[in-house]
Amino acid sequence: MKTSFILSLLSLAILVPASVDAQQVYRWVDADGRVQYSDQPPPPGTKNVQEKNVGGSSIQNNDLSLVAQDAQKKNPVTVYISECGESCDAAKAYLNKRGIPHTVVDPTRSLELNKKFKEETGGQVVPVLKVGEKRLSGWSESSWASSLDAAGYPKTPPFSKPKPVEDRAGLDAAPSKAPAPDADKAKAATPNKG
Repeated sequence: MKTSFILSLLSLAILVPASVDAQQVYRWVDADGRVQYSDQPPPPGTKNVQEKNVGGSSIQNNDLSLVAQDAQKKNPVTVYISECGESCDAAKAYLNKRGIPHTVVDPTRSLELNKKFKEETGGQVVPVLKVGEKRLSGWSESSWASSLDAAGYPKTPPFSKPKPVEDRAGLDAAPSKAPAPDADKAKAATPNKG
């Protein structure tokens, strides 16, 4: 008795997803000129019938809340960061814990990224948080939190956390670390760790 019940549940579990995956939807215009949609075929003699196969859920879900999407559109977040130790690790962990969608720029990975870092931040210290046009140098959880709050980002993370996007400018055509022409330029090209 128990075995047959379990087998019945298993066969039901196998059949239900198969029926959900392949659904037929019909579209046609009726005699009164109204557009009709149905999962049942239209009456015989109906002209211009369109058949559509739909699978799964037609509801599209975004990982970000509408509030986070709006904040991201108005004030995109970029973090200029490298392997600078505790402050960079804490900064990365904070953005990820809070679920803030952001772009990561590591100025030590290529000359092009280093140039971008200097042009956009004017500094030599990482980490730097850029929220829209506002720029914060160095790691301070309270300062970063205030800036993100003011930009409209939610204080609590979404159900699924977005993954950061890495800026890979100059990395595809160059080796992983761009060699500096001489020691003085290498020193000037490497951001301080703050």
